Amino acid sequence: MYKQLTEEKRLQIWALRKEGKSQTEIANVLEVHRSTVSRELSRNSGPYGYEPQLAQRMAIYRKKFHTQIIEKQYEELVKELVSIGWKREQCQEFILHHHPELTIEQINKLIDDGILAKKV
Repeated sequence: MYKQLTEEKRLQIWALRKEGKSQTEIANVLEVHRSTVSRELSRNSGPYGYEPQLAQRMAIYRKKFHTQIIEKQYEELVKELVSIGWKREQCQEFILHHHPELTIEQINKLIDDGILAKKV
């Protein structure tokens, strides 16, 4: 399973890079794949080199933006199911099957919001 690098690991990358360690050596120390280190360095290096604080801020931003996109997709799915006349139980069953990462409480909120949006 994919896990984002922590701020601590980003600071370790910076320190190990300053010591002249290779990407493979850094990956071994952090116990991550070397492609993770490579991607981190290429994504978050500027004209002055790797910047761990900026990298952390950007990671938080990307995660927030991604979460907003995913939430919008769930909302659109529920609106579509409600618009074709599916009952609550049908929506729950379908969403639970195709999106097991959602709790029943989250699904019910999406359904309730979808039903309200349809009535407006």
